[in-house]
Amino acid sequence: MRATIFLAAFLHLFIFQSLPVFADDDLEALFDQSDMPGDIEQLLLELQELKQRKIPVNSATEEDLLLIPFLSNDDARRIIEYREKNGPLTSVGQLAGVIGSDLARRISLFLSFESPRLIVPEKAVPFSGNWYGRYFSESPERSGILSGKYGGESYKLYNRLQVVNGGISVNGVMENDVGEPDIDDFTSLSVAYDGSGSFERLIAGNYTVNFGQGLLFGQSRYLSKGVDPLGVKLSGRRLKAYASSAENGFMQGAATTLNPDPFRLTAFYSSNLIDASVEDGTVTTIRTSGYHRTESEIEHKDNVTEQAGGVNILYTLDSGPVNGTVGGTWARYRYSMPLDDIEGSGEWLDMGGVEADLLIGKVNVFAEAAVTGKDPRLSWISGMRFPLTDDIRTVLVVRDYHNRYFSPFAGAFAERADDASNEEGYYIGLEAKILKNLRLGAYYDIFRFPELSSRYRLPSTGDEAKIFLTWKQSPVLTTELLLQNQYKEEAKKLEDGSGREYYQPVPFRSNRARLGLIGKVSRWLTLKTRGEIKFVDGEYPDGDDHSEGWLIYQQATIRKDPVTFKARYTRFFTDDFDSAIYVYEDDLPLVFTLKSYYGEGQAAFAVVSLDLLKNFKLSARYGKTWYDDREVYSSGNDKRETNAPASYHLGCALRF
Repeated sequence: MRATIFLAAFLHLFIFQSLPVFADDDLEALFDQSDMPGDIEQLLLELQELKQRKIPVNSATEEDLLLIPFLSNDDARRIIEYREKNGPLTSVGQLAGVIGSDLARRISLFLSFESPRLIVPEKAVPFSGNWYGRYFSESPERSGILSGKYGGESYKLYNRLQVVNGGISVNGVMENDVGEPDIDDFTSLSVAYDGSGSFERLIAGNYTVNFGQGLLFGQSRYLSKGVDPLGVKLSGRRLKAYASSAENGFMQGAATTLNPDPFRLTAFYSSNLIDASVEDGTVTTIRTSGYHRTESEIEHKDNVTEQAGGVNILYTLDSGPVNGTVGGTWARYRYSMPLDDIEGSGEWLDMGGVEADLLIGKVNVFAEAAVTGKDPRLSWISGMRFPLTDDIRTVLVVRDYHNRYFSPFAGAFAERADDASNEEGYYIGLEAKILKNLRLGAYYDIFRFPELSSRYRLPSTGDEAKIFLTWKQSPVLTTELLLQNQYKEEAKKLEDGSGREYYQPVPFRSNRARLGLIGKVSRWLTLKTRGEIKFVDGEYPDGDDHSEGWLIYQQATIRKDPVTFKARYTRFFTDDFDSAIYVYEDDLPLVFTLKSYYGEGQAAFAVVSLDLLKNFKLSARYGKTWYDDREVYSSGNDKRETNAPASYHLGCALRF
């Protein structure tokens, strides 16, 4: 494995020619750092919309600019102050002088640089839209399909349509998973109107709500901790039309935002059917998989009503040394049946919180505190983000989430409790431009769980450190290094000498290292090589357990208009699932694929995209994995009688 990595590095150094760096690479690098799946589809949709309907940098408000990933309050303020003092920004190079070259390149995909006098009014383009369609299939079929226990076939269909007319946008999604009998198993529809003046936004249908730092409502926290060292804050629009195919984590009803300066008021109401397991009139589990394939899964579909409504009020400070917003939220929710372990959840329960997001000089201070439940429990988070120098940015965060706190709509920053419960922690993250071509990202997090699990009620502590290094040796060669160390306890079921079962915390220490090389051989060919190793040690009462794994891949990307072609070959080995290695893989447009590799084998995939017309694209993906340590893949109804499962993905995209 080492020999392959160094040989690839040697070849890269000697054959590359001088080429430009593509800003798209930064987004791929961001997703490449993810270790767990999330609703990344919704984030990809928003990024795609920002690319197509770019934000005019010379007329955008601070809130408009903060819709862009990576941009901080201080960055947005500096852009506005620069154009007020010096006039319009005309290029990415000029923007780099304001916020730095790396950040300017990273956000350039989402900006336009027209002079405010030259911007065409939105009414000049009265009608536009896009349609995405995808077909996915597997080979061989799952046993549940062959036996008839799954009611559907071995394919997955996805269709998404967006139509925009002036300030009105309509989003519709229809999708079914492999094995589901109904082609419209999941449907979503939303209509949004973006107004002007005091009337800011109105949404009917499916939407998401985001207030403060997500302790009460954080339905658009897409990336998990560890992807972006500075990515702690919940950012973006407070109300968003929902257009993802994920079948949970959204509201269904109506919501509006009014902006009678200096106040901003957001009100919403939702009545949504959710999947749940019910026993003796009590909800034991809210089911979030979205699968409706077997008779049992279909019986649990939409069998509980979730209602919620509330209001958020913000006051805007826009003068003197302090700028930003302060405010609060009050909301109520109920379920048509009580939730297990949540007192009073069959009745209307109140939730309330206060929030602040302030820029004091160059320091961004943000915080939220919230209480929920019949017997109110408090959770809170506070932090500040600030530049140590022009090239070093950092964030400090303290969080304290009560172990009995519960909000079904939360999306808080956390090690594991994104529902803002049962966790305490201290976090520091930074990004630094050490040299002109060397960038560092790092964080350290100390966390504590007041209750390790429902099976083991005593507290547990842990910590994690992670370092990202990106070194652009030349315009054509980039080296990426990731180092991670984590200590955390898990509640494991054990047996004593008499065969009696009991639960005990088992400490696990994991270490991983990853080295990647990216080289642009020519204007149309890019090569990417990566190697990763992982070591996991568990301290069981009867002795230590050691697990390790490694993975290496080689990828080639060819961009030659009108064709883009990507292919990757991977080899992997891990002792067990504890040392599984997660890898982001390219897929069709607006699809996020995070593959978990464990066991022993090899894998390959190829993706091709063809721009047939200016606004029409066809895409296809084929992937296959060959396992050396098993004769069948998966188990139960998902078992496939092969050690080499394959998949096919076809899609098309139309803009009009």
